[in-house]
Formats: sequence, structure tokens, C-alpha cells
Amino acid sequence: MVIAVAMCALAILIALRRSGSPAPEKDEASSAAEESAPLSQPVEAAPPPPAPATMAKPAAPSSPALPTEAKLMANLRHARNSGQLELAIQLAREGNRRFPDSDSAPERASILIHSLADNEQRSEARGEAEHMVNHYPDSEWVREVERFTGAHRHRNVRVNDAGELEYH
Repeated sequence: MVIAVAMCALAILIALRRSGSPAPEKDEASSAAEESAPLSQPVEAAPPPPAPATMAKPAAPSSPALPTEAKLMANLRHARNSGQLELAIQLAREGNRRFPDSDSAPERASILIHSLADNEQRSEARGEAEHMVNHYPDSEWVREVERFTGAHRHRNVRVNDAGELEYH
């Protein structure tokens, strides 16, 4: 029986070499053990091939959730009060971009103006003040910024609730 198994293994080896495929090297003992294994043992199936790249779904970008306006304002106030001027400027600008006409916008603009001025960016502070006093003309924050910067509203121009300029 061992001779028959060895002959079969040798015949397979010769056939593989003639076809040009390299054959795995096995010794006769391991070949005989494989041939004598009972047929009732399950054969492990090869894992399925991976899905083609064109069919794979792209992973959703994992970005942290943006803070609500209330959270952003709390972080902004904390940054300003703790002297983190660059962070305060960054947070104020982000808030102005995301929540341009909210109830907190005038306060946020005031914090931005004060942070810019304290950070030796007076020209930018003045520009922001000019914008603020005309964009939020009825806010208490505007009156404070007018006192602080000297920027004043253009009395004959006003932005109405629809965001349109009104002349009076």
C-alpha cells in the first residue's frame, strides 16, 4: 500500500513538473499520511475572495460632531476669560460662520473684536467693529463696542429683518 501511495505521489509530481507549475515539496511520509486519512473528515473550504474594489463601500469619514452654539459660546467665553486669544478668535470666527445671525452673534462679535485688539491686531479689530455696529445696530453689545473702538453706526443705513439695507 505504501508503494502504491508513493507511486501516485511520484506520478502527480511528474505531471506537475511537465505542466510548468512548481510542485510543493513533500516527503513520502506526509504524502502517505494525507492519502490514508479517512474520507469522512471535512475538507476546509477556501475563504471567499475579497469583494472587488469597485463594489466596496467607502468608509464614512469619522469627524467629531460639531458643537452646538451654546457649547461653542461656553468654550469661547472660557477661552477669552483665560487669555487664550488665538483660540477665542478661532472659535468666534467659527461661530460667526456657522451661526451668523443668531441671538448670540453680537456677543460673539464683541468677543472677537476684544480678542483681536488684545492680540495686537487692531486693524482687524476695527474692521470687525465697523461690520458689527452696522450689522447688529440695536444690540447692547454694539453700544459697548462703539465705546471701546470708536466705530459708530451709519445712522442713515440699517439692516432690516430680511437682511436688506434700509435708508432713513
